[in-house]
Amino acid sequence: MIDWNSFWTNILAGTPYFVLGIIFSVWLIPKFTLRLLRNKNRKHFRKKVAFLISEICNFFNGMPSEFKVNDKVSVFNVRNENHPDLYDFVAILKPDLFQPTAIEKTIYFITKTVSEYKGEQRYVLVEKEIRRFDKLLFSMENIIGVHSLNFDDKLINNISVVCFEIRKMINEFQFNETFKELKGSRDGIFGASSLKDLYEKLFHILKDLSVENGIKKTFNTTSNTASKSSGV
Repeated sequence: MIDWNSFWTNILAGTPYFVLGIIFSVWLIPKFTLRLLRNKNRKHFRKKVAFLISEICNFFNGMPSEFKVNDKVSVFNVRNENHPDLYDFVAILKPDLFQPTAIEKTIYFITKTVSEYKGEQRYVLVEKEIRRFDKLLFSMENIIGVHSLNFDDKLINNISVVCFEIRKMINEFQFNETFKELKGSRDGIFGASSLKDLYEKLFHILKDLSVENGIKKTFNTTSNTASKSSGV
């Protein structure tokens, strides 16, 4: 015969452990697993961020002399994987677009140069910029296409917009050949109007990347200091 008193006593005594088991399996284990994955991916994420910073800085460093607003530099470093108190060199930004009004002046110089240059001179300028943007496009599309897991939606969206705008500019640039067929000369006006907007959007992406966890930037250093930092 069943001892119902003992049966219900055992049920009531075991209920808390049963509930705790459910909580542990449904909430704690996934949360703990997610934390382990995040910790594991953090090192790789910093590499991706450092790579993007390096690519964008290299692009800005190679801008035409007509666009450059200063000779100052910013130095970017990333926290060392094995020694969190140490930082590894990532990139140098020269001109330093983080200086007050630097990006605004750059946009002004781009607009001024494009409007003052005419015909073949403007065409050559824009063509060189197209080549540099095309190289940057390849790098950015690869990093967000294959390694986008850890990037937030805002950053991915901003990079995607820039990639789209670059492709649009490249397509517009092809109309210069049609213009040549009609007028007998190349003007370079097609695609030129996109330069200032792309420069500004790229700078804001770099600005967002520069404040990611594990990234350190040093402002307003001299060229000599930057060279010493790059050798650390």
